[in-house]
Amino acid sequence: MDKRYLVTGILIIVFYSLALNLPFLWEREFQGEAARRAVAALEMMERGDYLIPYIEDQPYLLKPPGYNWVLVGFFKLFGSHSEFVARLSSVTAATLCALFLVLLFRAVAQPPGLLWVLPGLIFLSFPEVLDKACRAEIDMTYTLLVTLSVFSWFYLHEIRKSPYLAWTVALGFSALATLTKTFQALAFLYAAVGPYLFFKRRFQELFSPAHLLGLFVYAGIFSLWFVPAAQRIGAERILSAWFGEYLSKKNPLEPSGFWGHFLRFPLEYLEGYFPWIVFGLLWLRNRGQETWKRLPEPLRALTLFSFLGLVFSFPFYWLLPGTRLRYLLPTAGGLSFLLALPIVNVLEREENPYLLRWGLKAFALLILITLPLFMIVSYHKLHLKENPWAWGSLLLTGLLATGLLRATDLRRKISFLFLLWAGLRLTFGASYFIYQENYRSHYFQAAQKLQTFLPRNIILCDYGLNSPHLTYYLKYKLKWIKSMRFFPPKSSIQNCNYVISYQPLIEKKKWQLLAFLKARRTPLWVYSRGTGTGGEGAR
Repeated sequence: MDKRYLVTGILIIVFYSLALNLPFLWEREFQGEAARRAVAALEMMERGDYLIPYIEDQPYLLKPPGYNWVLVGFFKLFGSHSEFVARLSSVTAATLCALFLVLLFRAVAQPPGLLWVLPGLIFLSFPEVLDKACRAEIDMTYTLLVTLSVFSWFYLHEIRKSPYLAWTVALGFSALATLTKTFQALAFLYAAVGPYLFFKRRFQELFSPAHLLGLFVYAGIFSLWFVPAAQRIGAERILSAWFGEYLSKKNPLEPSGFWGHFLRFPLEYLEGYFPWIVFGLLWLRNRGQETWKRLPEPLRALTLFSFLGLVFSFPFYWLLPGTRLRYLLPTAGGLSFLLALPIVNVLEREENPYLLRWGLKAFALLILITLPLFMIVSYHKLHLKENPWAWGSLLLTGLLATGLLRATDLRRKISFLFLLWAGLRLTFGASYFIYQENYRSHYFQAAQKLQTFLPRNIILCDYGLNSPHLTYYLKYKLKWIKSMRFFPPKSSIQNCNYVISYQPLIEKKKWQLLAFLKARRTPLWVYSRGTGTGGEGAR
């Protein structure tokens, strides 16, 4: 293949990822678990201790420190610990994952021209990937490491025929993924490799010396962190926290219980991978069987490997009522291969199947109908009247939808679909992210209000509140307090001079109420003991 195609394809992936994920990434405060990850990384940097994560002076053991290390690297690289820099870690992980997928597909499939970039473009366009790529959370980094683990095994073992290297590299990346989000990484690897070897009647290779060497590498990398961490705070304490997380997945997240999760999870999956998952129907055509037969053996093996990895991972999360859709994100790479292959086949044969021809027209019409409705509903709700970025992105999206509707050539239709998806993502960011920044920055606004009640450079005792968001904004962004220290409910706070709690303090005579306010739905009671000396709340 021409090296110009290689460079062009890499640039397409990089710029498409940046176009999807960078606009308005700097807007809005931390959400979900992002503040927890950022505070753990910042406390690591303060302590100069990168072994055990701490949050509010307490060890945080529910997750290993792998992602905290990534954030530390980004904070030091950019010399900033802003929300934007923290989220760049996930954008980078999504981009690297897409690049790995397309380079693997190029090596295995060797399609003409630039068709080999399709899996990466599809991966980046999945709504579930888009949602996680703009958050400073573990999911995208974990997905990158698991994808490297699973598909490096396939490439090195099945294409390069290097079993020792395959098991060493795959389980090495699995160890890094384990240090990011515990032992689930191994489940994703063996959910693909085990059934694949069984289907190929080579299951005995799981007992090979090469696999044993890989397990030694896994154990060695994992032990580099686990042994000194266990020596410091105890192996039982770490493992009980991790397995406690696993056991909690048997408990339903919603009042609807097991059956509610069972019925809702597949629908959430379709939503999280729409519209690309619809392209999977191309495999069901009569020519889908012909496509399978015409595939060269390496590409057929990649298809089977990706399919088995997805099929044997999905039921586990479907049947556990305490799981979330994001837990399946590491299978998105295999899904992108399964969806790209029939599209590549159709484009190579210059077909224009009914499903694509009318399905894409229907999708373009749906967007053109939805955009005016969105403007009407959101005009006041999202304050669009004061947001010129939203109007510009809506106009651009409408033009791209019109282009998709009018396009006749299938290659042009597919190109317009990717551009339209970028336009929709831009519209979402311009409308919703800016609205969140201006009207829903609850924790940042609460921190600003607390500045008027709390003296500067104090130690604030967190009595059962456990809110890393407030810690981040009060301590690291506004630089108002010296530190925040967590005290569990019913523990002694007699040495504290300033306390923030989610409920009123019982011994009210000893405390003066400074403020009561809310951040989102969380009540914040702020107290002062007075201006006495000593204690952990002293200035």
